[in-house]
Amino acid sequence: MRVVVPARQDVPFWVRLALLFVLALSTVIVHLNQAPVLRPAEELISDLRAGGVSKVVHDRDWPAYGTLTWSHGPLSWTQARFDQPDDVWDPETTRLDREALQRRQEAFLARVRAAADPSVEIVRTEGFRGAALLAGSPAYERWWKPFAPVAVTAEALTWLLMLARPNPRYASRWAWFWMFLTGGSLLYVLLEPHPLWRGPQEIPSPAPERLDGTRGFAIAVAVLFGTAMVNA
Repeated sequence: MRVVVPARQDVPFWVRLALLFVLALSTVIVHLNQAPVLRPAEELISDLRAGGVSKVVHDRDWPAYGTLTWSHGPLSWTQARFDQPDDVWDPETTRLDREALQRRQEAFLARVRAAADPSVEIVRTEGFRGAALLAGSPAYERWWKPFAPVAVTAEALTWLLMLARPNPRYASRWAWFWMFLTGGSLLYVLLEPHPLWRGPQEIPSPAPERLDGTRGFAIAVAVLFGTAMVNA
């Protein structure tokens, strides 16, 4: 017969469930939408005329740098290939000529608006600067802008929980640190201090041999290498 007793919980069970849900959703969004397919910017006009675009997002610095992306659905995005024009830079000071950039950007966006159905949303962002850095992955805003601060908060809270817990069961804090850099926060919430599927009152099984920092680093490198191979 299974024995259950009240277990000491440093984090409420429902908090772990909420974190798991947000982190799992953010993982799916990032993996599906972090690196949109690259195509020439002119193909946006063709897609708009064909009626296959629901949203266009550009930042204030495109096409000097920054990005222009367009959506065929919540998790289906395309990004314009980077093709930096020479005329937006001052040849004497080598600084960005804002007036020239604005003229070039507005000329292209005028074509976009002319080809776009009235239902197409055209959004201008500030790019990744200042407070925008708190938005985390650009994939979050592409999917649903209000989700970005929720995902970043969940990730930051999980980091704090990992750093505050003195004796993790499955891996040392150094091991978790390296694995967090490659998406290990989801696994951490699922496993620490005991597997989430065991429930808040079930006696945890004996702790296995913990991963040390070296093995955690090796796992992180393997994940990075595998991800690069898949995306190549």
